[in-house]
Amino acid sequence: MNLLNKVVFIDDDIYTNEYHKRFAAKVGLAKEVICFETGEKALEYLKAITEKYDFPELILADINMPQMNGHEFVKEVSNMYGYNPLRTVVAFLTASKDAKDMLKANEEDVEFYYWKPLDEKLLATILNDGFGIKLN
Repeated sequence: MNLLNKVVFIDDDIYTNEYHKRFAAKVGLAKEVICFETGEKALEYLKAITEKYDFPELILADINMPQMNGHEFVKEVSNMYGYNPLRTVVAFLTASKDAKDMLKANEEDVEFYYWKPLDEKLLATILNDGFGIKLN
């Protein structure tokens, strides 16, 4: 059983991406789980989506990445074709506990700020917070 259709992870650490992809598959998070190592590659992928209902329901981005950080990525996504805040949850999944990052996320209207790694308890929180889905 898949809870969502499409989930995107963005993290510059390939091992973190691999862990999240395997974890998502293990728990049946989504039909399709896609990982990117840069915000730019994720944006290329998202910009190529031509059907607004193909846009991912959940995007989890790290904050501290080279070139384009998570804050810059979120700003770009919020202006994209297909993005609808009623259908897509964009959240930070990061190691940063820096108060400045948290305040900036709040100013950018990023609803959710989570600390990695993703585990079953955190996944339950994300699904409940973002989609109203309760896991047993």
